Amino acid sequence: MHEGHRERIREKYAINGLDGFADHEVLELLLFYANRRGDTNATAHRLLDSFGSLSAVMDAEYGELVKISGVGDVAATLITLIPKLFRRYKQDKASKTTVLGTAKDAAEFLTARFFGMTHEQVMMVCLDAQNRVNNACFISDGSITFANIDVRKTVQTALRSNAVKVIIAHNHPSGVAAPSRNDIEITQTLGKAFGVIGIRLADHIIVSDSEWFSMAGNKKFSFLFMNR
Repeated sequence: MHEGHRERIREKYAINGLDGFADHEVLELLLFYANRRGDTNATAHRLLDSFGSLSAVMDAEYGELVKISGVGDVAATLITLIPKLFRRYKQDKASKTTVLGTAKDAAEFLTARFFGMTHEQVMMVCLDAQNRVNNACFISDGSITFANIDVRKTVQTALRSNAVKVIIAHNHPSGVAAPSRNDIEITQTLGKAFGVIGIRLADHIIVSDSEWFSMAGNKKFSFLFMNR
């Protein structure tokens, strides 16, 4: 019975992350990795009853945690590790924060990521209000066409990345860094899709082996990025 329950909890997490999880389910999932067998649901409830909240459990001292029935050395160590690990993560991330304040900044950031690629790929860079990079990911493998870009998935990725604005980029491995008609149409489509959810398409940058082209920085194409 417990094994089946564990698989259901893991499947729920695999589908939606922690969204929709009650606090006791979050603890229960965590405790799976400290207690390979047994009912961690009851232990999770005891922890919440004893400390009052999920955050209080995470902030509890090792000596207090091991007093709870079902919480042994491994579980207590794992629980106390979580906030310390998160702080370390935030410190490391902050030390590597990249700010793309200009088209040149963005082009240098992107050129490094497309370097050496022999086929076209499309990347999305998600920025916060201060132009700091929240996420940079490839959204299409192949030429920039409607068939290769999943607009819905792209928008969902931007939302999950807490983007205020995004930069779309793709490469021309053996060509000139200049937009095609299809590039313009894709830019219009993505600009409208992002605009609906309040995210601004800030630029579409094309890079080649030796140059780059900012569509937002060119008067001919700048209208694509106005009022987005």
